[in-house]
Amino acid sequence: MDAVLFDLDGTLLDTHRLYATAYHNAFIDVLDEPPSFQDFVARRPASERIFLVEWFGEAVGDRIHQSMLEHYEANAATLLDGLFVGVGAMLDAIHERGLATAIVTGKSRRAYEVTCRHVDLSRFEVVVVEDDVSAAKPDPAGIVRAHAAIGGGEAVYVGDTPMDVEAAKRAGMVAAAALWARGPKERERAAGHLDETVWVLREPADLLARLG
Repeated sequence: MDAVLFDLDGTLLDTHRLYATAYHNAFIDVLDEPPSFQDFVARRPASERIFLVEWFGEAVGDRIHQSMLEHYEANAATLLDGLFVGVGAMLDAIHERGLATAIVTGKSRRAYEVTCRHVDLSRFEVVVVEDDVSAAKPDPAGIVRAHAAIGGGEAVYVGDTPMDVEAAKRAGMVAAAALWARGPKERERAAGHLDETVWVLREPADLLARLG
């Protein structure tokens, strides 16, 4: 394996509380009838602006997105929960092995820049954000772009959602499912829905074992 590409939110970084608050407040700011949390989750968002525009149309989607970004920035210091346990050590080991690394995320550039004020992500050689592509995952364009930028070679893409797994396969690389953000029972349930070609990662250290 020559390179490891990662999704960011829900894979490396715990932003659940921050995004939940930012979207909730943005929906209240813009919409007369905000959607329920269940409606939001059911749409399986894999991006920020693209997801909102597809749901609400360009004008309203952009207004919600701008409001969400304002709330994201205002609450990042208190609600951004940092790297998941074990992720820092995993990344250190990967870099010690000399593997190239990249991030491919549905996060907007502005939200990424805010995040970098609170979490050190400088070790990644290439970062592809939502602003760099025209479609969200499972479209593989962002992964293909990052893979080319780090020089190609045999690579694995690590993500926490079915869209990540599909995008990795469509990009022609190994797909790895990061399940460590889930509870034990949910991890096993998710693992049961994956085919044998997908690397099942219950803990960050499992990726190191797979890399050999």
